[in-house]
Amino acid sequence: MTNKEYHTRPEISKSDLDLLAKSPYHYKYKDEFERKDSAALVLGSAVHKLVLEPIDFADEFIVEPQVDRRTKEGKASYQLFIDSSADKQILDPATYELAQQIANSVNSMRETGLFLKEGKAEQTYFGEIDGVPVRCRPDFYNESLGLVIDLKTTSDASAAGFAKSVANFNYHVQNAFYTDILRQNGKVVNNFLFIAVETKKPFMVGFYELDNVAVDRGRERYKELLNLYKTCLAQDVWWGYAKFDGEHINAVQTLSLPAWKFYE
Repeated sequence: MTNKEYHTRPEISKSDLDLLAKSPYHYKYKDEFERKDSAALVLGSAVHKLVLEPIDFADEFIVEPQVDRRTKEGKASYQLFIDSSADKQILDPATYELAQQIANSVNSMRETGLFLKEGKAEQTYFGEIDGVPVRCRPDFYNESLGLVIDLKTTSDASAAGFAKSVANFNYHVQNAFYTDILRQNGKVVNNFLFIAVETKKPFMVGFYELDNVAVDRGRERYKELLNLYKTCLAQDVWWGYAKFDGEHINAVQTLSLPAWKFYE
């Protein structure tokens, strides 16, 4: 299954959970929002491919030629390139060079060679949790070690910096969600490893696992969101920024000042 095919599936994924966490409206009408991949997302995708599936890189990505599009010849040459690119993701030369440097940094680590072997990248798994069909697509699964690996590009791969990314992007939810789906498929999951790599020189790399407290909270959170999804589905009500307490939808909410405001 291609990545494009995966993202058109109806089962709930981690990205769907993120949308539900924002609001049910964002999830329900996600296909109606015009989406343009950010530069950071395009770079991250290219790095993933170069590290995890380098042989298939040319099947999904193509680097645009350096031509002067102000000239007639340059415009014609570039149009031929566009016509031949099909559905591939177009990378400008600078982004491609940066992606290569980041990927080389990851691949130069001794630990990377130990972990990224005897496994498969970008395999799709389906399951059902609390009556909801779900899916996941781990970056890499080393079956012999029972090891799930997720590669993250980030601005700060230090322990303190990446801990903030875990909280901000709900990687603890991903950890628990993927683990539970894989186990439903009869796969052994002993560890879930994040490989974090910075997108600026010197492209430092960090290897991290989450503690049990974080994973347990991730499991609680994704189950809360699945319950939210079931409620929306049953009532066919997909509200925006209302509060859901597990049973009731409260349109009017009471706000408090954030804690930091009391210490300024």
